[in-house]
Amino acid sequence: MKNFIISLSFVVASTISVFATTPTIDIIRGEQDTVTNAQHTIVAITIPGATTTINNKPTHVYTTGAFGGTVNLNEGNNQIHISATYKGNTITQTFNVVYKPSDDTIQAPQETQATLLQIPIYLTTLPGAYFQYGNGGDRLGGSKIGYIDSGITLKAIEECGELYKIALSQNRFAYISKEYVKPTASISSIVNSGSISISNIGKQDLISISLPARLPYRSWTQLDPTIICVELFGATNNTNWLTQRGNLGMIEYVDLQQTDSDILKIIIKLKQQYSWGYSINYEGNNLRIAVKHTPNLALANLTIGLDAGHGGEHPGAISATGINEKDVNLDIVLRIARLLEAKGAKIVLSRNGDTGPTMAERKQTFIDANVDLMLSVHNNAGGSPLNEMGTSTYYKHINNRALAQCMLSRLLELGLKNFGLTGNFNFSLNTPTEFPNTLLEVLFMSSLPEEEKLANPDFRQAVAVKVVLALEDYLDIVKNALINK
Repeated sequence: MKNFIISLSFVVASTISVFATTPTIDIIRGEQDTVTNAQHTIVAITIPGATTTINNKPTHVYTTGAFGGTVNLNEGNNQIHISATYKGNTITQTFNVVYKPSDDTIQAPQETQATLLQIPIYLTTLPGAYFQYGNGGDRLGGSKIGYIDSGITLKAIEECGELYKIALSQNRFAYISKEYVKPTASISSIVNSGSISISNIGKQDLISISLPARLPYRSWTQLDPTIICVELFGATNNTNWLTQRGNLGMIEYVDLQQTDSDILKIIIKLKQQYSWGYSINYEGNNLRIAVKHTPNLALANLTIGLDAGHGGEHPGAISATGINEKDVNLDIVLRIARLLEAKGAKIVLSRNGDTGPTMAERKQTFIDANVDLMLSVHNNAGGSPLNEMGTSTYYKHINNRALAQCMLSRLLELGLKNFGLTGNFNFSLNTPTEFPNTLLEVLFMSSLPEEEKLANPDFRQAVAVKVVLALEDYLDIVKNALINK
């Protein structure tokens, strides 16, 4: 990683000269002709240090030059007056807004129609494939079950827009994007499992399951006790040899359960409370489940992945005064990297400049580097621009909740509003099981008071300091669990 911190030239109200004595007003929200909400929000930019009013009511001007307020509209035409005064000079802008109450009935969103296939279609998975629970979705897509390896034969029984409904077993199904499958001449069938071996291969414990074909699977982690569960669909238990070879580093034992006539469940009981990740893939037709050992629990011994959200042609959220989220994210990440490197940690970045790698590329960067854990840094958008919205952290898998909680607790020490700790989050970089991970949404780019904080390099440095402290908190929690087990 380049040993520097980028200098963010946050250009605020670029049309305003810092030497100007006559203020200007740049209205960026609220100048619509007609609205359907009686409470109307206005946001504008002027010279930092000016005093402003909206309909003669004083408003706060942030150090960015942004200011705003709300006005209550009467039905019909409303005249809005905005003024800014700086060094004895005043400028005023006036515009009209028509308030017309809406009588439209809110329409329920239309669901994508499913089409039953008269004859099942057999497909094979491509790199990057993943299952999702249902055919729903939002801006993050449908809720992911998890990624699966390529070359797995699937039986499609329905089409639903850009998805296929897959029969995983006689009684279970999932959905998969058409983007990640192609037709195959193979036909899926129920098979018998073969022998299983469990061995310590250095920094991982490896479970190798002999199968006659590549079967679909899903996995999850349970807590108290900590167990990794893997379901194999289309398998019956014919394993008479489940052999442990040597002393294992992370796995206490492996057991098998036939939970349905064609679903074989592999139960992997861990020795420790906190999991450091696992991977599942095929080597030929052998399913390999590699469970990482707990690393040396000091920052100086860890490889940490840092992801700065967005980048390149994807700016992310853009603040009222034109600050791009991608720049804020990168600046914070590089500050975190500097602090961690000073403590001896090895840092892997998904980007260290204004580039825009795909989510798949970011994920693969961290997997290839075998990171011990990963943080993704973003900033949020939404809600009222006049309010502080707060900070939040996110995780997908329950075993990553403690890491996300440590991050949120430390960020709240900065006096920020608590926007929440969110689980089962469908963000792509929360989905990998290969390493502990969490997403940080530091603040809201769309909030004027929070934009002011994010534009301040001292605040961004304070965020970086808290993130490093949170990592140390997490390592302490893991150490204490090992001592008290």
